Amino acid sequence: MDVIKAILARHSVRDFSSKPVAKETVMKILEAATCSPSGGNAQPWEVFVATGATLEKIRKIYLDRYQAEGSIDSAPIPRPSFIQERMVVIRNERFKLLGLDPSDPASGKIFLDWGARLFGVPILLVICMDKALSTNTDFLNIGIFVQTICLAAKGYGVDSLIATAFVSRQDVLYQELAIPENLSVVTGIGLGYPDKSATINAYRSPRRPVQEVVRYKS
Repeated sequence: MDVIKAILARHSVRDFSSKPVAKETVMKILEAATCSPSGGNAQPWEVFVATGATLEKIRKIYLDRYQAEGSIDSAPIPRPSFIQERMVVIRNERFKLLGLDPSDPASGKIFLDWGARLFGVPILLVICMDKALSTNTDFLNIGIFVQTICLAAKGYGVDSLIATAFVSRQDVLYQELAIPENLSVVTGIGLGYPDKSATINAYRSPRRPVQEVVRYKS
């Protein structure tokens, strides 16, 4: 796939089918992503892949805790008002698409349910880096790597979702994926194929116009 087409086609899938993604395809995606640039060629990324029985065990623990506690253990992060406004817009648009009431807690539960079952992903990537790394450049390097994974996935016909819900139970991930204690868990990426019957997968979040984003001076 042409790189521009991949950028424009990539979107967050929130309900995946059970169709498996071949290990060979996953490794090709990750091999492409390792070509991502990084400051000083640091390449700080470490990736732990969960699928099959391992992923199902993780999913079950997440679901059991969610049912016991009523949350997916994802504490809200304080954000500036202009970011909160954009988050409200997409929340309300998603509710409208699904025919739900944004003010109804019972309606909101559907999104928690999706997160608790890890959106049905057949492949979970847990992205880590050494705990000694904490600068803006380190996180920028990881961000570039994560974006490259998603674009490479699209190039191979695989969809993706970056979500904190994937890594909300970090003690489970450290245990089940044997993540060394010297590594910090940064984020999670789900890879797979969309459930074509799921209405939520038709949603596309609005984007700021480039004229609003860019200050161009000759």
